[in-house]
Amino acid sequence: LLPRPECRYISETSKIAEEVAQERGITVEEVSKDDVNAAVVHGSKLKEMSPKDLDDLLENHDEIVFARTSPQQKLIIVEAFQRAGQIVAVTGDGVNDSPALKKADIGIAMGIAGSDVSKEAADMILLDDNFASIVTGVEEGRLIFDNLKKSIAYTLTSNIPEISPFLFFIMLSIPLPLGTVTILFIDLGTDLWPAISLAYEKAESDIMKRQPRDPLRDRLVNERLISVSYGQIGMIQATAGFFTYFVIMAENGFLPSRLIGLRKQWDDLNNDAVEDTYGQQWSYADRKILEYTCHSAFFVSIVIVQWLMLLSVKQGNSLSSSKV
Repeated sequence: LLPRPECRYISETSKIAEEVAQERGITVEEVSKDDVNAAVVHGSKLKEMSPKDLDDLLENHDEIVFARTSPQQKLIIVEAFQRAGQIVAVTGDGVNDSPALKKADIGIAMGIAGSDVSKEAADMILLDDNFASIVTGVEEGRLIFDNLKKSIAYTLTSNIPEISPFLFFIMLSIPLPLGTVTILFIDLGTDLWPAISLAYEKAESDIMKRQPRDPLRDRLVNERLISVSYGQIGMIQATAGFFTYFVIMAENGFLPSRLIGLRKQWDDLNNDAVEDTYGQQWSYADRKILEYTCHSAFFVSIVIVQWLMLLSVKQGNSLSSSKV
């Protein structure tokens, strides 16, 4: 039996086997699978289908309507879609819908007409029982996920330029490029407030055009976010900081080759005759003034790169969650 046109339950461009058979004057069994992209499956027919038959049905049809299904069959349908690697959302309001709501990736219960059991099993509750609210809820969830990734990516980048000066200080025995006070300014100032501001970013234009996230791969912190934050932006910040450090030291007479192994003499309070590359002697007080100047320059370099990254994140470029 074919539905009336005004009661059509699939899109106008799709056809079920019965429609193709009627148009061509053949039996349903003679219709090729390639000519059909939609199907209507009654609960009584679903009961006779094996898991393999159900998997083939899902693979070969773009649109499927399941009618008159039991609570157990709803659970079977959810499991079949999940076997196919799909993200499944299930709506329900009765006690019998609870198993399918619990099993689905997103269980959606009715806030007004729904039972208490279905609400407890669901991940989302529609307070107005309006299906249009599902789209709003999904969009809001994606926006929160996106903004969390942006905040995390922004915060992680400063770890490399903060730790690398101390590694150089210990390994190469050079005067300290970045002080602890400036690190506190970064962590409590230029890191904290911009990261908080990213939580209030508006949704990107393609937020509802993306495919659902892969729960096994698209995590909040994944390998690509780590590589971009540490391996790219973090290294750029550290490189900018060390560039300004060595330039300032060189302009004041300390070339990079002279700085290596100079830490012990540099920090000696009683040594007022430390010579630079050109033989000029520096007192302890003068050395510390130069060192604090380098700290400030290193700090400013990090902040400038952070600002550029913040603009990149706000404009949805390389660190946008849709690409990381």
